Amino acid sequence: MTESEILQNMIGSIQSVMSLFSMFFGMISGYIVALFLFLHRAPMALRLLAFSLMSLGLVFLGGSALSIQRIQDGLFNGWAKLPNAMIDVNSLRNPLQYAGTNLTTWSQQQLGVATGWSVAVLVYLALAYLTFFYRWPKTTVADPLQRTH
Repeated sequence: MTESEILQNMIGSIQSVMSLFSMFFGMISGYIVALFLFLHRAPMALRLLAFSLMSLGLVFLGGSALSIQRIQDGLFNGWAKLPNAMIDVNSLRNPLQYAGTNLTTWSQQQLGVATGWSVAVLVYLALAYLTFFYRWPKTTVADPLQRTH
């Protein structure tokens, strides 16, 4: 592969990561809204079904993220083997170091992967707690399903 082909594939993989994040954000936001509006007082079977479906969706997104991560690693390795690359692969992996700021020994890609997985796990655990263990108030001020007459 040429440098331009690798760069084009790298940009495509970054777009895929952004799409996965968008889908993650949409799924989690929708679940939070459902939890707030009606799921918190739904029977256990319905909460379990909703949480299982969300979990299945997150497993699919996680598998896709792992595939994209492996593709990016392969692209970076291919780029590093180019004899006369116009752009140094290390400057792509850690742009902060090449901008004069060396905040960490991890590359920006490694930081992004670790941050993404950490946030996903913490959000998942928080939603599990809110779905099954948190004691919601009997009524909420903004409950649109509460009848006033």
